[in-house]
Amino acid sequence: MSIVKTHAIPLYWTDVSNTSRIVTWLTAHFGKISTAIKGDQRKNSLFRGQYDHFSTSELLFYDRTERGTHIAKECSMLHPRPVFRTDWRACAAAGYIAALFAKTTPRHGHEPGRFELFEEMLGYAEEYGRYPAFLAWFDLKFAEFQGQAVLLEDAGQGSGVGGQGSEDSYLRPAKRFSAEHGGLINPGYAREHRIPSTPMAPEALALLIEWQQAPTPENVPATPCNPAFLRQIEHALEKFVTWQFDLPPHIRRTASGILHYA
Repeated sequence: MSIVKTHAIPLYWTDVSNTSRIVTWLTAHFGKISTAIKGDQRKNSLFRGQYDHFSTSELLFYDRTERGTHIAKECSMLHPRPVFRTDWRACAAAGYIAALFAKTTPRHGHEPGRFELFEEMLGYAEEYGRYPAFLAWFDLKFAEFQGQAVLLEDAGQGSGVGGQGSEDSYLRPAKRFSAEHGGLINPGYAREHRIPSTPMAPEALALLIEWQQAPTPENVPATPCNPAFLRQIEHALEKFVTWQFDLPPHIRRTASGILHYA
């Protein structure tokens, strides 16, 4: 067995005995992998304090790609991200981010930029994750990375997906959001074909377009936002993430609820 080294962030772990566990990581060079850590829960374990949720560690492991679960050899903490230990709203946002990456990342399939995006989004969550609008911005950016960008710009100015393209429909913004179609659709088309869709006020659509175009979430929390429009956006994106990424809806709903909790 060869020993390999990479940067890694834990996605989740499972205890397999009183002393050992299997940790599933997103790594910089090997995609999503699982490693067995023997004796991890002993008091004198060298792994204690060297990895944690949402933290980046340097991981050395015995490569057992052809034989089963890898075996961790060493681990050392690089970026602990302590904010998530004290800011429970930011921690909820980070948990949602990790859940979406865990769900959409194939095992042993390295995808350039995925690990870097994960680190970048966790970094943003440290600073902006406590704001409900941050999750909407993250959903939009993650969808772009996945090649499934939410359809807003063209549809918002014209007839939308499935529209007839008449002069009247071109001048009137579409106000229905369909998770199945990946964004806005023409209201008449939705009615005609009985497509499940979510009402989208023009003001909510304008916010979505603005956040989709924002390269960072820096100004997103400061955007004036009627709570009713934010609820529309969250409802639409919850359905989008559920349909497009097969993520159970309660995961986003729970994170959003925590961020709204006063």
